[in-house]
Amino acid sequence: MSVSRDDVRQHLSRILAEEAQLLAELESVLERETDILVGDDAQAIQNIGSNRHRCVDALSRLGVERTDTGRMLCFGADATGLDQLFEWADPSKALHARWSVNLELARRCKAINDKNGAIVAAKLNRVQKLLGQLRGVNPAPVYSSRASRYASLGLRNLGVA
Repeated sequence: MSVSRDDVRQHLSRILAEEAQLLAELESVLERETDILVGDDAQAIQNIGSNRHRCVDALSRLGVERTDTGRMLCFGADATGLDQLFEWADPSKALHARWSVNLELARRCKAINDKNGAIVAAKLNRVQKLLGQLRGVNPAPVYSSRASRYASLGLRNLGVA
């Protein structure tokens, strides 16, 4: 049994369309997250993760499906293989164009997610400082993998393997 280019192109087109829809939804979810994180509604903050996780899980499944398609057709799973797969399935480069749009959407989502992470880290740091003031004690010094002291017990790299 052979696989036709048209079938592969339609399959990849569906994956890219679903990916674009999910990335747009994720971008919207992350922007709502930003608004919630800037506020002080603890209950809303607790409830914001489920939509993000659903989108990320679905995007991961689509990524695996796209990678599996490249492997199945012997193009490989890396970026070069993906380019070759898109070229083979669609010489008009329409798949490449859709992929580029999806990559840009993913970059925007990453930037928003990084911003949200910085907001969360700042809030946690503030809470840790307030707790330290309430307890009336300074936390014990903690050292990094390079033997420098951390001023607080916040999020940090604990070492590398």
